[in-house]
Amino acid sequence: MDTAHDPSNAPDANAPEIVVLNRDLFFGVRIGNALRDAGFRVTFRPSTAPFVAYLRAADPLAALGVIDLGAGPDWDEIATVTGESAPSPILVFGPHKDVDGFRAAKAAGITRIVSNGEFHRDMLGLVRRYARP
Repeated sequence: MDTAHDPSNAPDANAPEIVVLNRDLFFGVRIGNALRDAGFRVTFRPSTAPFVAYLRAADPLAALGVIDLGAGPDWDEIATVTGESAPSPILVFGPHKDVDGFRAAKAAGITRIVSNGEFHRDMLGLVRRYARP
């Protein structure tokens, strides 16, 4: 049975929510399945504007935002939801060779930036570490 579509395996409505900015279907499915299996609710947004809008409007606030550098985020817009008044912490992952992307994410005030390899090796550990309780 596909547990990702099994209603008995779905996190309850009070489970912490993770909002993901991702366009890569393959990684998106893996991320969604792993986080749902760990008891999180997962919401995907395909571009920066809906991702930022969702972080601002979620009620209750999302426990964590996750951004795939491959989604081509607009860092100026992302910077509007970072810092001390951030609605949710944000974790970014991307290719370790994307130095410009890592610098842009850091300049935007991202909570934590990791390589693809680190993210996929320890996704649940990272999410648990940075997600708001």
